[in-house]
Amino acid sequence: MSESSLLKINTKDGHSMSAYLAQTKNPEIGGIILLHEIFGLTTQMQRLADDFANAGYITLVPSLFDRIEPGACLDYSETERGKSLASACKQELLLLDLKAAIEVLDTPNISMIGYCWGGGLAYFAACNLPITRAAAFYGTRLPNYLHQQLLCPFQFHFGGQDSAIGPEIVEQVRTSNPTSEIHIYPSAGHAFANRARPNYHAASTALAQRRLLAFLNPNIS
Repeated sequence: MSESSLLKINTKDGHSMSAYLAQTKNPEIGGIILLHEIFGLTTQMQRLADDFANAGYITLVPSLFDRIEPGACLDYSETERGKSLASACKQELLLLDLKAAIEVLDTPNISMIGYCWGGGLAYFAACNLPITRAAAFYGTRLPNYLHQQLLCPFQFHFGGQDSAIGPEIVEQVRTSNPTSEIHIYPSAGHAFANRARPNYHAASTALAQRRLLAFLNPNIS
């Protein structure tokens, strides 16, 4: 089992940000920064961090809404409020927050994995920050960043029944990233990897997780 804690991270511009850290008792094979959905630092995101820590990765989930609304943790019914918080975040400040998260982990081989809003942000980070690999699960705002150039390998996961991300967006992603791994799960909808939501699809999530772990460390069979 992983050991977890809540902590504060200080950024270069003096901002103090909450984060959830899941330590690993196994020999470290790298670090992971998880980028949350529009609902903030939820229990689900903390559970995901624990899962990755149990797989051998020290894992951090920064609370990226703290500059707008400190401690924001929304109910899944508060979609519009979550979208407003996400839209209020400034890209240059998000980069400062993610740089601080990288420094806190202080380990080689750092990957970023984003879900929903965090999926687009993972792509943004992979175009601007020194990370090893990155992945997006049903990234809703990916089109905002596809004009930028990736600096590291990237893996995409989409639900084939996702009403929020149509096939035209997937095609944009494919055109912009012809060498990246793109996985589509035909029976899955939006948020299929979130165990706390009705769209959770266990089989697709299990397959996606196997693919993700293989992608994060191809040297481990």
